[in-house]
Amino acid sequence: MEVTTTSTRIGKFEARFFHAAYEEEFGRVKGHFGPINCVAFHPDGKSYSSGGEDGYVRIHYFDPQYFDFELEA
Repeated sequence: MEVTTTSTRIGKFEARFFHAAYEEEFGRVKGHFGPINCVAFHPDGKSYSSGGEDGYVRIHYFDPQYFDFELEA
């Protein structure tokens, strides 16, 4: 209940991304100042939305460098 009344400088909760097969973290995105409850990816794979207990839904767009990433086998 009090998460929406706290300062926006406190917390900075992050969405963390992990490779499904290798289980390695490959990215973090800050934005919410409360726990993140849901994440939904756009069908084109270029963005995602996150909803948190802070009462906001945030839309995030991946940087072009994200799509240039090559995983070394």
